[in-house]
Amino acid sequence: MREAKTVFGGFLHWVGLLIYVVFFAAAQFRCVVMFYGQRIGIHIAAAQGVVDGLPHWRIYQSRVLGPYFVQLIRQLTGLSFWNSYLIATFILICLFYLILILAANDLWRSTVAMLAAAAAAFAFNIILIQGSGWLYLWDFIDLIVFTALTWAILTERPLWQIALLMIFEIFNREVVVVMGGWLLIDAIWRFAPKANKLPKMRLAIRWAQFSLALGVIGLGSLVIELLRRLLLVREIGPEIFAQKNSGTFLTILANNAHDLSLSFTRPLDNLWLVFNVLIFGIPLLALRCFLSQKINVIRSSVLYLMLWAATAALGLIYETRVWLLFVPFFVLVVPFALSNSQSKKEVPIHA
Repeated sequence: MREAKTVFGGFLHWVGLLIYVVFFAAAQFRCVVMFYGQRIGIHIAAAQGVVDGLPHWRIYQSRVLGPYFVQLIRQLTGLSFWNSYLIATFILICLFYLILILAANDLWRSTVAMLAAAAAAFAFNIILIQGSGWLYLWDFIDLIVFTALTWAILTERPLWQIALLMIFEIFNREVVVVMGGWLLIDAIWRFAPKANKLPKMRLAIRWAQFSLALGVIGLGSLVIELLRRLLLVREIGPEIFAQKNSGTFLTILANNAHDLSLSFTRPLDNLWLVFNVLIFGIPLLALRCFLSQKINVIRSSVLYLMLWAATAALGLIYETRVWLLFVPFFVLVVPFALSNSQSKKEVPIHA
C-alpha cells in the first residue's frame, strides 16, 4: 500500500509539473501572438519561404528544421501553413519548458528550483521578444538546443550526446559553427579552479573530442552550404525589403554602434536600458562564473562568452531575439555556479 501511495504521489508530482509546463508555454504563446499581432504573418511567410525555396534571405534556406516541422504538421492535419505554424510554435515552447524543468530537477532535486527556473525563463523570454520586430521558429529551437546542451555540460553527459545536439543544430542555424569552436577549445584546454581566483589553464589535447569538433565545424559548414545550393530557388528578400540592405559585416557593426549610442541618449526607448543591462551583463556574469569551483560551470561560461562575442559582432544586438539562446545561461549556469549543488563529475568530458 505504501509503495502504491508513493507511485501515485510521484505520478501526481509530474502531472503537476506538466501543468506548469503547459501554463508557462500557453502564457508565452499568448504573449507572442499579442506582441506581434498581424506581423506574425511575416514570420510565417519566412518559414514557408524556406519550404518553398523562396526565403526572405539566402541565409535562411539552410534553417530547415523548424519550417519542415510546420510542413509535417500541415501534411498530417490538413491545416493551413498558418495554423500549422502556430501549433508548431506552441509545441516547441512546451518542449523548451519541459527540458528546462527536467534540467533544473537534475541539477537541484528541488521542485521549488524547477518552478523558479521556469518562471525566470518566462520573464527573460517575454522581455527579450519585446525588443524585436522578428521572431522565428529557429529561435525557439535554439532555446531547446542550448538548454539541453547546457544541461549536458553541467551534468557531465557523454560526448556523444553533445555531438548529437550539435548535429541537430546544423539543420537549425549557423550558430553550430560557434558551438563546434567551443568544443575545439574545450578539447585543448583543461581548467584548474582556484578559490575566488580565475582558474588556471593548461594545454592537454583530448584527441577524440578534438577530432569531433573539427568534424562538427567542417560537416556543419558543408551541410549548411549544400542546403542553400540545393533547396534555394530564389532569394526574395531584396524584393520584399527593397529599402533595406541585407547586411554585411561592416553594415551590422555600423548599425550596432549607431543603436548603442542612441541607447544612452534615449535609454527608455525600446527598453534599451533593460537590454543594455542584459547584453553587457553577460560577460560580467561569465567572468563571475569563472571564479566558481565547478569546472563544468567554467566550461559552460566559455561557451556563452564565445556566443556573446559572435552575437555582438554578427547579430543586430537590439533585435533582442538573438539573445534568447542565453536564457539557459541566466537560469541554469549562473544559479548553479552560486548554489551548493555539485555536478556529477568535476572532470572534463570524455569520448
